[in-house]
Amino acid sequence: MISYYLGIDIGGSHISAALVECGTKKIYNNHVFEKEVEPHASTSEIINSWQSFIADILHQSVDMNILGIGVAIPGPFDYSRGISKIGGVSKYESLFGLNIKQAIRYIFPDTQKPVVFLNDATAHALGEYYADNTLGKKSIFISLGTGFGSAFLIEGLPQTSGEDVPRNGYLYNCPVEDGIADDKLSTRWFTNTWYERTGKPIAGVKELADEARNGNLIALELFDKFSNNLANLMIQWFHRFKPQSLIIGGNIAKASDLFLNIVTDLIKEAGFGDVRIKMATLQEHAPIVGAAMAINQLDKKIMDSEKRKTTQLLIPEKVSPTSEGKYNIYPGFPIGSGKIHAGSKALASWIIQYKTVVIDGYVGVLWDEFIKNIDEELAKLGKKALWFHTDAAMLEPDKIDKMLEPYLGGDDPIFGKITDKQLIDWFDREKLKSIKPDTAADVNILIGCGASLCGWNAPLVYVDLPKNEMQFRMRAGCITNLGSDKVLDNKQMYKRFYFVDWRVLNDHKRRLLPYIDLIVDEQRIDNYLFMSGEDLRKGLSAMSRNFFRVRPWFEPGVWGGTWMMNHIEGLSKDADNLAWSFELMVLENGLLFESDNRVLEVSFDFVMYNSYEEVLGDSAARFKYDFPIRFDFLDTFDGDNLSIQCHPSNEYIKEKFGMPFTQDETYYIMDCEEDAEVYLGFQDGVNREEFHNSLIHSQKEAVEIDVPNFVQVFKAKKHDLYLIPNGTIHASGKNNLVLEISSAPYIFTFKMYDWLRLDLDGKPRPINIEHGMNNLRFDRQGEIVSKELISKPYILEKTDSYTLEHVPTHKEHFYDVHRYRFDKKINISTNNKCHVWMLVEGSSVTLKTNDGMEYDFNYAETFVIPAAAHSYTLINKGSKPAIMVKSFVK
Repeated sequence: MISYYLGIDIGGSHISAALVECGTKKIYNNHVFEKEVEPHASTSEIINSWQSFIADILHQSVDMNILGIGVAIPGPFDYSRGISKIGGVSKYESLFGLNIKQAIRYIFPDTQKPVVFLNDATAHALGEYYADNTLGKKSIFISLGTGFGSAFLIEGLPQTSGEDVPRNGYLYNCPVEDGIADDKLSTRWFTNTWYERTGKPIAGVKELADEARNGNLIALELFDKFSNNLANLMIQWFHRFKPQSLIIGGNIAKASDLFLNIVTDLIKEAGFGDVRIKMATLQEHAPIVGAAMAINQLDKKIMDSEKRKTTQLLIPEKVSPTSEGKYNIYPGFPIGSGKIHAGSKALASWIIQYKTVVIDGYVGVLWDEFIKNIDEELAKLGKKALWFHTDAAMLEPDKIDKMLEPYLGGDDPIFGKITDKQLIDWFDREKLKSIKPDTAADVNILIGCGASLCGWNAPLVYVDLPKNEMQFRMRAGCITNLGSDKVLDNKQMYKRFYFVDWRVLNDHKRRLLPYIDLIVDEQRIDNYLFMSGEDLRKGLSAMSRNFFRVRPWFEPGVWGGTWMMNHIEGLSKDADNLAWSFELMVLENGLLFESDNRVLEVSFDFVMYNSYEEVLGDSAARFKYDFPIRFDFLDTFDGDNLSIQCHPSNEYIKEKFGMPFTQDETYYIMDCEEDAEVYLGFQDGVNREEFHNSLIHSQKEAVEIDVPNFVQVFKAKKHDLYLIPNGTIHASGKNNLVLEISSAPYIFTFKMYDWLRLDLDGKPRPINIEHGMNNLRFDRQGEIVSKELISKPYILEKTDSYTLEHVPTHKEHFYDVHRYRFDKKINISTNNKCHVWMLVEGSSVTLKTNDGMEYDFNYAETFVIPAAAHSYTLINKGSKPAIMVKSFVK
C-alpha cells in the first residue's frame, strides 16, 4: 500500500497543501490544493479556515494511507511545539501564543501520526534537497524575497546549532554593511533604495529587473551592490560550513540573470570554485514537499521518550493505611469524602463550564501532554478549544541565560546565589498583552508558567508537580529549566532549579494561592487528580491547627545502605541502595491530601503561604515562610562512609549564596551496627596548613588521606546525639542509620575528601576544599569535641507516666531537642511553638488534637504539630515503652 504525507505551506495570505508520496517524495498527481486566507481575521476565523481546508483534503483522501502532517510556516514560531509567536508583522497577529498543533489535532486526532512544523525557508530547502540528489553532503539554501530566509543541511538534516552554522540556521540577522541581511538582501532594500535614488516608487523586484534589462544604470548598480553583499555574506559562511552546494530560491531568484554570474565569480575568487551554485527547482511547491518529508526525519525515540528516570515507584492514585507499626510512605491528611476527583474527562467537564480558563503551574509540568489529554476529552464533549501559551511571550533563552548569570555560580557544579528576580522578568510585557481570547471560540484556555500574568479575567487552575518527580523527569531529559531551550547536565539543571526557578515560582505561587479555583496534581500524566481551591485552602488551614506529615521520598547514593530497603514496605527493590530519606526537607517535599483513599499532592510551601503564623507561632516573625527545621535519614548500613565535610557559617552562607540562615546539623543515631562510627572534630594539634595541603595533595594526585590522623572517630551508640554546628569537620561512618535533626538548608555541604570514589554516574563527586577551608573551625579539636559536640542528656521531668529528657544542642543551634519515654500517653502543650516529632523506639502512637482529629504515626515517621494546635495527646499503641524525640526552635 502506498503511503503519503500531507505537506502544508502557510503563507502570508494563503494556505496550500498536497499529498506527497513517501517513497518517490513527489506530489501525488502533481495536484496542489490552495485557498486564500485573510491574515487580519480573528483567531477563530483563521483557524476555522485552516481546519476546514485541511479537513476537506483529508475527507477527499479518506482511502489513502496518510502517515502524518507537516506544516511550513514563517516565524517567529515555536516549531517543536507548534506555537505561534508571530507578532509585529501585520499578519496573523491574532494567533500570537496559539497552539496551532493542537488546532490541527482537532481534525487529525490520531496521536500515533505526527504533526510537525518547520520554518518555511527550511521547508523550502528540504523540498529542493529531495528534488535533487546530487547536492552533496552539505548544502546551504537561501530564499530571497520579502525577507532573507536560509537553511543549512547536512545530508538533508537541518542544522540549527554549532560553531559552523548561525543560530537556528538563520542568516537574516547577520551583519551586512550597516544593517542585517533581512534589510539589505530583500525586496524592501531594492524598492527603498530605488526610491531614495530616483524619488520614484516601484512595485517590486520584477519591475526593477525589467528596468535593469532595459539598461537603466541605477537599476544595474543596485543589482551589482546586491550581488557583492550577497557574495560577501555567503563567503563568510562558506569558510565555516564548507558546503558542496548553494541553492537560491525566492522571488528575487527570478532575476538571477542580473546577479548570479557576479555572485558566482566572487565566490570563485574567494577559493570556493568547487561549490555548486544553482537556482531552486521546485520553487513555490518546494515548502510543501519539504514539510511533508520533515515527518520522515522524526526521531522515533523523541516521540516515545521516557518521562521518568528513577528506580522509585510513581505514587498510586489510591492508597490504604499501613498496619500498626509499619512505616507509611504515602501519608494522607484526611479532608472528607468526595473532595478529590480524577481523570482528564472530569477535568475537561469542569473546564467547559467557562468561556475562558487560565491554567498556571510549575516548571517541569508536561504541558504538551496535559493539553493533548484534556483536548481529547473536550472534543468528545463537543467543544473546540483554543489553547494559548505564555511561552510565546517569554524572552529568548539566551537573554534569560544572560539575566541569570549572576545567580548561577559560573562553572561551579553545585552552588549559585538565591535570585531576587520575579517571574515577570522572564517575559516581554507587551507580548503578554498580545495574548487575547477569542469571543467566538467555544473555550479559550491560556496555559503555562506565568499564565496568570496575562491578566485574563477567568477561573484559575494551578497545576503542581512534586520536586522528586520533577527531578526524575530532569534525569530522563524530558524537561528544561524555566525559560531554557536546552536539556543541560543534571547538576547544572538542579542548581538552576534550586537557586532560581523554585524561588521565583514559589513566590508566584504564594501570590496566586488565594485566587486558585482548582488545584491539579500532575505527576500521574495518565490520570490527573484535582480538587477545588476552596478545599485546598480549608485543608491547609486544618493542617495548621492539627498536624501534618510530608510525603517522604528516597534516593540512592554512592555511600547508601540497606536499612530503609529492609525495613520500609512499598519501596522499589530495583535500587542498589538507598542513601537518603527526605523526611522533612521542606523545599523538596510535598503534602498529601486524602479523600476516599485518593491522595493528591501539593508542594509543602502551600501550607506556609496559607498559615505560616499558625504553623510557627512565636518564631513566625523570624522565619516567615521558611520552615526552619529539617529531619532526614542517612542510611549507611552495608554502605560506606560519607564524605569528610563541613557547613558554612551564617555570614558566609548569606554573603556567598543568599541564604537567610545556615545548615547547622546534628546526628541522632536511630540504629547502628557494632562497628559503626562517627567522624567529628579535629584531633588535638591539627594544623590548618597541614590539613589544607593534605587535601590538595589528595585531590591532585589521587592519594588516600589517613582521615583518623586528622579527624576524631567515635563509636556510634544508639540514641546518642552528635552536634555539628557550622564549621565542624564531620561525617557519618558506615553501618549507621542517622536521623539528621538540622536547620532547613541541605545542599550546602562542603565535601573536602570523598575517599577517592566516583559517584553513581561514574564521575567524581564535586569537592569544595576552598569553601570548606574558609569555614572550618580548627578550635573544635581535642577534648573540646567530646565535651561540647556530643550531647549530654539530663532529666527535666519524671513522673509515673513519662520521663522527659533534655538532649541539648550546641549553643549555636537555634533549635533544641527533647526526648520522651512513656508507657501509655503524654499530654503536651505547644506553648506557641511548632513541634517536630519522631517515634524513635516503639511501634506506633495515636495523636489526638484539640481540634478533634486523630491520626496514627509509626516508628521512624516524622510529623509536625503546629503552634496553633495549642495542646494534644500522644497515646502509645505498642506493648513496650515509646521513645519519641521532639525538636523545636529555642
